[in-house]
Amino acid sequence: MKQNKVNILYQINDKYAPFAGVSMTSLLKNNSAISSELVFYILGEELSEQSIVKFRRLEEEFGCDINIKDGKELINWMRKLGLASYRGSFAANLRLFLPQILEEDVERVLYLDADTVVNAEIDKLYFSDLEENAVGMVLDSLGEKHKLELGLKKEEPYYNSGVVLFDMIKWRQYGYTQKIIEFIKEKKEEFTSPDQDLLNIVCKGHIMTLPPEYNMQPVHIAFSSKDYKKYYRDISYYSEEEINKAVKQPVIYHFFRFLGEFPWNKKNCHPDNELFDRYLRESPWKDYRKEKAQASIFNKIEKVLYFLLPGNLFLGIFHFAHNLYLKQKAEISN
Repeated sequence: MKQNKVNILYQINDKYAPFAGVSMTSLLKNNSAISSELVFYILGEELSEQSIVKFRRLEEEFGCDINIKDGKELINWMRKLGLASYRGSFAANLRLFLPQILEEDVERVLYLDADTVVNAEIDKLYFSDLEENAVGMVLDSLGEKHKLELGLKKEEPYYNSGVVLFDMIKWRQYGYTQKIIEFIKEKKEEFTSPDQDLLNIVCKGHIMTLPPEYNMQPVHIAFSSKDYKKYYRDISYYSEEEINKAVKQPVIYHFFRFLGEFPWNKKNCHPDNELFDRYLRESPWKDYRKEKAQASIFNKIEKVLYFLLPGNLFLGIFHFAHNLYLKQKAEISN
């Protein structure tokens, strides 16, 4: 990696191209001082020509470098390997096999989920000292019970893979791609979150815990840290003070599903909706039309309760319901 280059990675299918475009727009708008130094890698699954044209518009407007790579061959290989898809797509798993995608001289890369918004400068994050670790990640706000099902101990951390800083030198040195392949072949398990679970299990011991402002998750925007800590008692998670500090100045917002909805759904109640809309209007995808979420009866009831009940009471119900959902999901996968 040339030291003056900042490598950013997205992996998407065509459905998520507009959201990745919004994320890239937010990053470029808030990092104009280094726009010419930014190198984007888009690992695509059946991207349309229309999507590619819009990505090229970003490249022209900001003077950055955008490399669009077709993941078809790698996806076919993952199918043969037996790696499960996630929500019908294999795009989420492409990052597990970076040495087969990126040039050998790429020493560091920051992976971002398509459902993120970068609302500040990222140089401090990108050049973080990972010490002897292969990756840097933020802890998962809802992983309290799920990690126990994976065989992790309650005092051990469980990380969210929406933002991952990869040290490719260490990744290659520790042989993590091959270790992931061997683990999949040996265990033959179907994980509820394939890429995230595999990173947590296989890379255990070589993951740097990043501050929560680099992956600000919806529960902390919607509810107070005090109420959160009342119901989520994960001893490996951040303190109230760390959460409060991060909420004041988030760098990267990660707006994963909240009450069955995303910010790109019509009439959603997602806490990051206004932020998403702002960058959507400034992106080449400003003509995107929101559609209603395919919400279950459970999600509809949950949404009504969200507006009717005090936040601390609703969070208790949400915590119970989320654990029930994880249990049912695990039973289905088994």
